Amino acid sequence: MLNINMEFKKGILFIRLDGLLNKRTKETFDNDVLPVVLDNELKYIVVNLDKVLEVDTYGIECLNDLNDIVASFNGKTTLCSLTNKKVKQKIEESKFISSFYETNNELTALGVMKL
Repeated sequence: MLNINMEFKKGILFIRLDGLLNKRTKETFDNDVLPVVLDNELKYIVVNLDKVLEVDTYGIECLNDLNDIVASFNGKTTLCSLTNKKVKQKIEESKFISSFYETNNELTALGVMKL
């Protein structure tokens, strides 16, 4: 199960994920998040992974797809609060990690955005 909380504040879409980001929840992420970003051509996204318990290659693909969309609008995607060691390791092992900015928390992510 994956719960998604989205909040738009100061030109940035904060996406807070809670649960599993994997093959079973990929469709939920794609259906709930990607249309919001595409329809509004959002350029600044912060994905808070603090409450993500598991991620697999499908979950990483979700994040990469999101990043590709944001990059097409000349924007930035920042991952923050990678507190779960297994999730952090899985993301760091992926070939896509160099595409993302990473910060400790949402407040630090605001500095990365430099709006």
